Amino acid sequence: MKTLRREISFFDGIAEDSELPSELQQSLDLIQQEWANCADVKYQHAHVQGVPVCVVFINGLIDQDSAQRGLIEPLTHYDKGMVTPDALKDALMTMMTQKTTKLSFMYQAMADGKVIVLVDGYPEALIVDINKMPGRGIETSQNEPTIQGPQEAFIESLQTNLALIRKRLRTSQFKVEIMRVGTKTHDQLAMVYVDGIVKPTLLEEVRTRIARIQIDGVISTSQIRDLIEDAPLSPFRLTESTERPDRVVAGLLQGRVSILTDNSPEVIRLPSIFVSGLIASEDYYGHFMISLPLRVLRHAMYWSSLLLPSLYIALLSYNQDLVPTPLLISLEAQHEGIPFPTVIEALGMQIAFESLREAGLRLPRAVGQSVSIVGALIIGDAAVNANIVSPGMVIVVAAAGVASYTIPSQDLVNTNRILQFPFMVVASLLGLYGIVTLGLVLVIHMVSLRSFGVPYMAPLAPFSWSEMRDTFIRVPWWMMNKRPQFYEPVDSTRNRTPTPSPPSGDST
Repeated sequence: MKTLRREISFFDGIAEDSELPSELQQSLDLIQQEWANCADVKYQHAHVQGVPVCVVFINGLIDQDSAQRGLIEPLTHYDKGMVTPDALKDALMTMMTQKTTKLSFMYQAMADGKVIVLVDGYPEALIVDINKMPGRGIETSQNEPTIQGPQEAFIESLQTNLALIRKRLRTSQFKVEIMRVGTKTHDQLAMVYVDGIVKPTLLEEVRTRIARIQIDGVISTSQIRDLIEDAPLSPFRLTESTERPDRVVAGLLQGRVSILTDNSPEVIRLPSIFVSGLIASEDYYGHFMISLPLRVLRHAMYWSSLLLPSLYIALLSYNQDLVPTPLLISLEAQHEGIPFPTVIEALGMQIAFESLREAGLRLPRAVGQSVSIVGALIIGDAAVNANIVSPGMVIVVAAAGVASYTIPSQDLVNTNRILQFPFMVVASLLGLYGIVTLGLVLVIHMVSLRSFGVPYMAPLAPFSWSEMRDTFIRVPWWMMNKRPQFYEPVDSTRNRTPTPSPPSGDST
């Protein structure tokens, strides 16, 4: 795997070229000074054939069994002549080891959970890789579930996540570039791509934006997304987040780049386009004819979740002539006795719905869903019986909420949750005219967005008929012989399989 390391020191007061002293006690003094008040840093002293040796590590980050069998016991029974870092490295041939003379590199290795072996009289440190970071095992995806297809999801281990991708991309063209971010957390960040497919200028742009990051710590991938996106003030996220390895691999084979960070189960995919947020992983695991109505349904539900409450307000407040008379009479009869105007009624119900949704997320999983459903039923029924809201408003807000649950991308769901409120306000002020005007402003904004040079609304704007075969519909795999051209892949052909056909009469 190709690596890229940023040549900076992550430790305060340590110059990049600070050398390790040859005397063991001086080295230990420097380590104890740098790691002062760190009770989990352990020092294990020993004499190997009369030469003082010290093993330094951070407790809890190493595999104790491997350290005992592969490191401590070989050092205890060492009898091969001179005790030097090179000789000890040969004696520990079953372990992954490397040498360094740099203090900053040694400190970083300790923070990464590696063991340091110091030998008196030599200005070198032997780094033994027997780390065992605490973490959970591979589990089923919770945020992007599917009935068909792989069930594995990323976890908080960078190396495990890379392995999940590597086992699906078994080629040397799959490249991994490792960098460090966070002046205090020193997290590892991996940029992955498929060489020979991805556009070279895209790689350079991603490297440049990552190199500009100067932050104390990276707690989640959302911070990285905020720091590298094209339009940080836009409500639309111009990068994608996923916890499914199959989605990452699919993006890499399209000519996209993914960013993984240690301690995060989410992976960033870029560039990002709007239609990608309405495509579910399961679309590619079933028959293409099943995906057609489901994708059309998702597009309809996306705009329904955004516009339903505002359309209801506009039709009742300003544009009653567009509503059939029997329906208008029924709606007005329901609204009779309600002390609030329609917009206040809608805003109150929308805020109540969002509150219940947040409560369902924050409560323990065993009771969260039940509380949100029961709460919605009880509060909605009580509000209608108390003449605070009309039954029609409850139905509209609930329908908009259900429509939002059909959207695969949580980023688009959150964007709609924000945009619903300005649409409701303009609907109360200007009716359908306000909705159309704000809708045009929104579409113009979406068309103007770029994600690492790729139009956010591609292939709709600019329109490309050849790319429509995997947007509103999904054609069979034997028809998708080209990669998406708006990503500008170096190799545009991804499928050379001929059209399936039944065997000829002579062959049966």
